[in-house]
Amino acid sequence: MPNIEKLLIQDVEPGDVLAEDVFINRTLFMKKDSILTAKALELLKKKSIKYLSIYYKEKSANPFDFPVSLEDTHINFSDSSLSGNGDEFNFYAILAELDIEIRYGQLLKDEGNIDYLQIIFEDILSNSANKYCLSQLKKWDYHSYLHSIDVFIIGTLFARHLKIEHVEKLALGYLLHDIGKLKIPQQLLQKPGRLTAKEFDLMKKHTLYGEAILKQIGLSDFSYLAKSHHERRNGEGYPESMQINSKAELELLQIIDVYSAITMKRPYRDAMRAADAFSLLYRDEEKYNSILLTEFVDFIGIYPENSIVLLSNGHNALVQKANPQFPTSPRVKCMETNISFHISINNDITILKMVAYQTEDKIELLNLFYNELVSANVENAKKTYLKIVDNFTIEEYFTKIFIPVYQILNLLKMQKAITNTKYEQVVEYMEQLMQHKVDELIENDSYHDHVLILIDDHVQNDYFFKVFIGLIHNNRIFPHVMPVHSSLEMILTKLDTQNFSRTCIITCGNTDTLLLSYLPNMYEMPQRKIEKYLIDLIGDNKDNFDFHYLLERIGVPSSTIIH
Repeated sequence: MPNIEKLLIQDVEPGDVLAEDVFINRTLFMKKDSILTAKALELLKKKSIKYLSIYYKEKSANPFDFPVSLEDTHINFSDSSLSGNGDEFNFYAILAELDIEIRYGQLLKDEGNIDYLQIIFEDILSNSANKYCLSQLKKWDYHSYLHSIDVFIIGTLFARHLKIEHVEKLALGYLLHDIGKLKIPQQLLQKPGRLTAKEFDLMKKHTLYGEAILKQIGLSDFSYLAKSHHERRNGEGYPESMQINSKAELELLQIIDVYSAITMKRPYRDAMRAADAFSLLYRDEEKYNSILLTEFVDFIGIYPENSIVLLSNGHNALVQKANPQFPTSPRVKCMETNISFHISINNDITILKMVAYQTEDKIELLNLFYNELVSANVENAKKTYLKIVDNFTIEEYFTKIFIPVYQILNLLKMQKAITNTKYEQVVEYMEQLMQHKVDELIENDSYHDHVLILIDDHVQNDYFFKVFIGLIHNNRIFPHVMPVHSSLEMILTKLDTQNFSRTCIITCGNTDTLLLSYLPNMYEMPQRKIEKYLIDLIGDNKDNFDFHYLLERIGVPSSTIIH
């Protein structure tokens, strides 16, 4: 029996073969076993089809097939043909792609630092094996290549600042720390969404591949950098997940690797501001060497909001607001005088160092997010959302964010305290966040049950229904939604193709009793009762959402309805 996989439509390629019929507005649009063309995919996207079931096909092998050895590549690394185009690794051209003005702080203000890095970079590339590896990474995944150079720049300068020995040799280890990604499929490296558990297990192997590659090109002394840059002090890292205190050169790489990854822009997400990146690192402070982390913040000279800093006039100050355009010039409040001002080149007062960081409470962040949303400040809300993204479970997103904000918005709308345009803008943004969470759950594919849900047309776009569907997904139950007025033939066909444990009808009107007689384990649930149940979940001491419990509690079994 052929394997079938359910993919986001943007991951489906021309030539893939459909494994299930595609219906649009209850009309058969494309039959199972059809070969998908580029034009067909374009039409499906325009019809808002988000997922397609296709027959699984083996992907082409990775050209840098492991195990890698110099003999297996059949390349003479001393061959002058490997020198390539002189502009292939133009250091100044690379710097122009790294947004150094807003991410590097003061690092490259000194031309001497740039000259120092350029000399090391060119010396590294004078070795044919090193150049070949970097060139292959550039071709395989351009973002991994840029990230590697970014880590090389920041790591080398920070290691020199800390007076770590053999910095010039260590720099090569930083440059090739992610070389194991040559062994990871491109579609995984460039996937525009969260990885599934299975995909993440494969991605984690890049550390072991990198260790092996570095050993095979004669860099055994620094292969541990490739292997262990994702390890964490509290044991949450990989590949070994051990609680260890490592060498300073590895611990600074662990910090810089994260800083680089989240502050660089990707095609599918915006870059995080440097100050916010430091806030994120401090929130997970137990994972890193906290002394090195504070030294790194001082080294970059970009301070996160809520940090306490020592000013050049001897006073302490609270960093109140980071400046996105000029990150080294935040607004601070002097703790002795209670006066607020901007640090700037026109001001004699500068920041000498960070004294402490006050981690933002997740409730404070949540309240800030509420305030930004209800004031329709969506752009600021997006930045705050990045800060809170890992503080809540997926269920809490629905019960502590999506439901409360919607209630507040509706109250403001009733009081005419928010315009219809702003109201719709915020609701649309909230629905996008909800859909994103549902997409993550679908991609993770950890379902243990399937249910059929039949609905009236007007229910489809109801906000609370979308919350309801999201929470069902979070219960690891896949809800298959169909219009309640679908033909009996279509519903029975659906029942034949999938094993449903329950059927749920959500309608405000009367349900066709003939239909009910054909649907085993069927429950009817009034829309208003679902809405009340969801609102009741908001409190801190409330039970978690349980779909099957909900059916038993407020659903009416089909046998009761028919008789």
